[in-house]
Amino acid sequence: MELDKKDAVIVDNAIKFWESSSKISTELANDLRNSYQVRNSNVDAVAIYSLISAISCGLLAFGALVIDEKWIELLRKKWGFSETIVGIGFTLLVVLFVVLARRRKIKYPDAQASNETYNITIILTVGIAITYWTRSFSNFEGNYALPLLIAAITYGAIAIFLHSKLLWVVMLISLAGWWGAQTHFWSGGNFRFAGMNYPLRMTAFGLIIWGSSWIVEKVKALDYFTSPTYNIGLFFFLLAAWTLSIFGNYDDLNAWTTIKQGHFWYWAVGFTIVLGGLIAYAFQTKNDALRDMGLIFFLLNIYTRYFEYFWDRTNKGIFFAILAFSFWFVGRKAEQWRSKEKQRA
Repeated sequence: MELDKKDAVIVDNAIKFWESSSKISTELANDLRNSYQVRNSNVDAVAIYSLISAISCGLLAFGALVIDEKWIELLRKKWGFSETIVGIGFTLLVVLFVVLARRRKIKYPDAQASNETYNITIILTVGIAITYWTRSFSNFEGNYALPLLIAAITYGAIAIFLHSKLLWVVMLISLAGWWGAQTHFWSGGNFRFAGMNYPLRMTAFGLIIWGSSWIVEKVKALDYFTSPTYNIGLFFFLLAAWTLSIFGNYDDLNAWTTIKQGHFWYWAVGFTIVLGGLIAYAFQTKNDALRDMGLIFFLLNIYTRYFEYFWDRTNKGIFFAILAFSFWFVGRKAEQWRSKEKQRA
């Protein structure tokens, strides 16, 4: 069994304590030490960075070939293919790529990074296929929510079939795009839907996705996607809530620019209270993902409030000195709490 370096240290300390207190024999302690290996974190880091680089290069290649050169359109017009024929062709390519990805996953089950990198071809091909399919719909009427919904369903189905977290994340992003486009269409092109502007609507959407991670965890076929659903939903919620703390439930950008930011103080206070509650809950339950993301947005919130209210009124050096002291104080308290927890353990 392979363990991360941090987990290996904890296990080793536990074995030493049991051995020194005569709870286990020396032979058993040696057997336990030999039962695990420390995972090479450098290799994992290289794999992750390679995956990120491959995704970036794939997206750049897609943009250069499809968007800039428009080679698909050139070939379609040259050979007289309809948009439906192009859609069918790329759909067959999607099926081929999915079959190859499935075979690759079975053959190389431990090569997660390279398997996910290969799935980029599926993501891009599905996007092209759905684009041409929806162009051929007579009742499309410029409603971009329809292709986004079809894309989300397709990505979700393939993600479950291939057990791909990358495709699942793309599905969640497509759902976010669908929600924004669909509510825009339902509102008749207005910025307000059901009394909510875009930031408030996306805040509600992020909260729903975040909460759905508990449902995903209970479904055996989907429990593999619990972590990405939780993290992406939390990120959507906090990002949208942060924009809501800036714009409030305002739907007129020109009018918003003429109003002092102090007019939206209650949104900022509400966002700060929510962040404080989430961070306290994260420390209490030892939820690392919630803690880290909450602290990041707490920092972003502080800087945002400073630029809104104090940029032209206070000395910059004094402000950042106070900010540095406050973070040092929080870090110091965190170290004290950690020491107390170790003593209790």
